Amino acid sequence: MLSIYKFLIITRFTNNCKLPPYKGSILRGAFGINFKKVVCINKKVKSCDDCFVNKICVYRKIFEPCIRIGNRKIDIPQPFILEPPYEYKKEYVSNDYFNFSCVIIGNMIDYFPYFVLVFKNMEAKGIRFKCWKAKFRIERIISSATNEVVYDGKSDTLRDYKIPFTFRRGDVLKGDLLTLNFISPTRIKVGGKLINNLPFTLFMKSLMKRIITLRKFYDKDNEGFYIDYNKIINDTQTVKVVESSLEWHDWQRYSLRQKTLMKLGGFIGRITYKGNFENFLPFIKLGEMIHIGKNTSFGLGKYVVEFSL
Repeated sequence: MLSIYKFLIITRFTNNCKLPPYKGSILRGAFGINFKKVVCINKKVKSCDDCFVNKICVYRKIFEPCIRIGNRKIDIPQPFILEPPYEYKKEYVSNDYFNFSCVIIGNMIDYFPYFVLVFKNMEAKGIRFKCWKAKFRIERIISSATNEVVYDGKSDTLRDYKIPFTFRRGDVLKGDLLTLNFISPTRIKVGGKLINNLPFTLFMKSLMKRIITLRKFYDKDNEGFYIDYNKIINDTQTVKVVESSLEWHDWQRYSLRQKTLMKLGGFIGRITYKGNFENFLPFIKLGEMIHIGKNTSFGLGKYVVEFSL
């Protein structure tokens, strides 16, 4: 359906520091800055659009992917997701763990060694938040597919990492209720406007479009797996919302690259649906890994499936 690679980066702070309640912004910001520092070979050019190596540049492929149709440049989804620790802790002391995850889509796994180099550069430079600089050391990186170490911080060695995540067939609903717990702000637009409620049809439309788009640009090896989008969406009509505690959560960040304040609010909370989910469940479980909605590279749009017994 879609090849997914997920890694847990295990680090410890080497100093006392403060971080914001939601850490996806500073994590992704530091990742982008350090990615460009590590990869860019033409730093005099201000915009990637004006760089003569942008067609083969790893930074462009990962961080500013796009396609061109005639003279139009169209941005496409980034092939990675950084999942911060979903905790609201603000103060850390030296030796506290700071673990986060990285999801890589499809054939972009070929560039995983670059990701490791970027994480190492973040280790050396630290993560800035206001007047604080959080310094950490990478202990190891673990593959979620095998639960084995693929990078060891002490020996600075990289091992086999090209093993995609496989979904357990044991995840089967025993009843007709399914709860989704959105644990990070989720931004879904309908008609150009952000929504704060989520009928099952809209959820599946957002999810299926994301799966199809990611597969189109990053995982053509799986294109033989046919997805009947229209049938899937038609079948959602019988699924109803029975309970919802979704609420809006305002959040904003300053983008150094765009030099502007970005408002990135979205809904969080639980929503319970009732219906027959047998044909939807594989896609819903995949969505746990790839998130839904906008700005997923920050860790937004993260949900967890909660099975009702």
